[in-house]
Amino acid sequence: MFRGTAAAPGTCGELVQGTLQGEPFLINCPVDLWSEVSVELSQQGEARVSLDKSCRALRLTLQYLGLEYSNVSINRVSALPESKGMGSSTADIAATCLATARALGRELEPEVIAKIAAQIEPSDGQMYPGIMICNHLTGEPKKYLGQAPPLNVVIADPGGSVDTVLFNSRKDLASKNFQKEPMVKQAIELVTRGLLTEDWEMMGRGATISAQANQVVLPKPHLALWRQWASEMRALGVLVAHSGTVMGMILTPGKVDPREAAEFVRRRKPEWTVWHTSMISGGLR
Repeated sequence: MFRGTAAAPGTCGELVQGTLQGEPFLINCPVDLWSEVSVELSQQGEARVSLDKSCRALRLTLQYLGLEYSNVSINRVSALPESKGMGSSTADIAATCLATARALGRELEPEVIAKIAAQIEPSDGQMYPGIMICNHLTGEPKKYLGQAPPLNVVIADPGGSVDTVLFNSRKDLASKNFQKEPMVKQAIELVTRGLLTEDWEMMGRGATISAQANQVVLPKPHLALWRQWASEMRALGVLVAHSGTVMGMILTPGKVDPREAAEFVRRRKPEWTVWHTSMISGGLR
């Protein structure tokens, strides 16, 4: 019996997502909410697997390593809700890949994990260290933008769900992304410059522009209200899951208590699910 464990962070949507000259990309936004996966491998006993995407990740990892085990077990403990745009599937898949390798005394580079993940579904890129621009359809890293800023995030889910695979197979997606490219270009410039110069207000402006641009692709009915509340909370900007349901607001520590901001939202929308957490650098542990 071989055992391995790994954990991957979730995301609060993305700082920016769209296309540039037709090529898809995102700037990830990892947060301090995790999925931990344990894998057991043996040649005897019964297979215990109920997580389809994680099972595919395990099999693809074994294939990459040139190994085969007839009986596998996958156990997951996750703080991430599914189909909300918080990177739950990517976290499960990435953690499974690394846990599988660790069960066999191996480690995997983020690029390898990202390529395996992209064979299963589009990836949020949180297997990469820091904050990264990546192609979420291929998993390919494009540019490292530095470590995550020391900022808090309030996340709200008004309800509903979005299937990532179905979303990315929409026939109108390319034309909608083309339509918003001018705003996305502005957003990526502001977020990139803000991260590289530690100008968090500039980064927040860019994230807000990307969130607004995405209204032509996947409208958030409450985005105008969310932006108004963010202004009242003196937030640096807002985030959205570009292919999910959640929205976030970025807060500077010491200026606004994230617990108070979360309670502010809960009082006004008690039917929403609300979290508060912090931005963190990506990478598995």
